[in-house]
Amino acid sequence: MGSFALMLFSASILLFQMSCKKSADAEPGPGTGNGNVPVATTTTLGGVIVGSGLNVTAAGVLSVNAGNSGATQLNKVVFTKYISGSGSEIWLMNYDGSGQTKVNVALSANQKIGDDARLSPDGKKLFFIVATTGLSNNKEDIYSCDIDGKNLVKLYDMPVSGGHTYLSGAY
Repeated sequence: MGSFALMLFSASILLFQMSCKKSADAEPGPGTGNGNVPVATTTTLGGVIVGSGLNVTAAGVLSVNAGNSGATQLNKVVFTKYISGSGSEIWLMNYDGSGQTKVNVALSANQKIGDDARLSPDGKKLFFIVATTGLSNNKEDIYSCDIDGKNLVKLYDMPVSGGHTYLSGAY
């Protein structure tokens, strides 16, 4: 009697599993290219809106618009130049060394530009260290300004501790 009950129970479980079979097949949508993803256009790419500075071909190939100023290679190098007696200055030049230009940054009398500077990826901002002296302990803060030295902003105010601040990059 026990064997018959176990066989009946096993058969009912097997029938239940077969009746509950589920399928995860994708349904093709309207205007689809490969069955489940919409064809890319200049306004959509798989449900994502393509932003400015990008092009999408009729075949759905995405590329960067070279005419967009935010995506153009600038071919610029930013560097600091130490001048004995007056401290460091920020300079820009072309990749080939031509077009060297000093960036004039207006700082207070007790502030000096540090030994490091970075250029933002879009080429519009400079990031650099400013050392403030004359306090009980010197401090180094992180500043930014436009590429022409205007619109100076303190980004990081280091506590007066005598420590050092370093720039690693601007991404």
